[in-house]
Amino acid sequence: METIPKVNCVKVGYVQKPHGIHGELVIRFQEEFYETLEEYPTLFLEIDNLLVPYFITNEGLRFKSGESVIAQLEWVDTDKKARELSGLSVYVNEKDVIELEDEMVAHELVGFQLFDEILGLIGEINQVHDYSGNVLLSVEYQGDEALVPLNVDLIVSIDQDRREIVLRIPDGIFDLEV
Repeated sequence: METIPKVNCVKVGYVQKPHGIHGELVIRFQEEFYETLEEYPTLFLEIDNLLVPYFITNEGLRFKSGESVIAQLEWVDTDKKARELSGLSVYVNEKDVIELEDEMVAHELVGFQLFDEILGLIGEINQVHDYSGNVLLSVEYQGDEALVPLNVDLIVSIDQDRREIVLRIPDGIFDLEV
């Protein structure tokens, strides 16, 4: 069993619990490692104070939120094997860590006031959904939930101090059924 020195790795989270019956794992991680995990690095699980490598299968990772992911690892294909890994710390090699610059992460927009450059105030962002890189902002508009796409090309301005974001929202998003 090959291991890697702990000094060459960074702890990103832990295995929270099994998911389903085919060996999938729910891994809780610190939000700053979201982009690192998106790149499918080798994960190291701490077993008996040693870091043991586990490779992500072709099915990959399914992000549940900005802090948890469902992972399918090679050689972990039963609920029993997944349960044995529950509670273990998860590390990645420090050379695989993607350093975040001072840019915001989409999940930090929850609680911001959303404005359209033409319509004005839309409402408060109450949730951020990430569907395989397609980010949607959930906001209540005139009593209904609206999902607004978030794309760098649509951003007019972001004021972090006032917790406001102004977007160039595509036509049709707020058309209400009569």
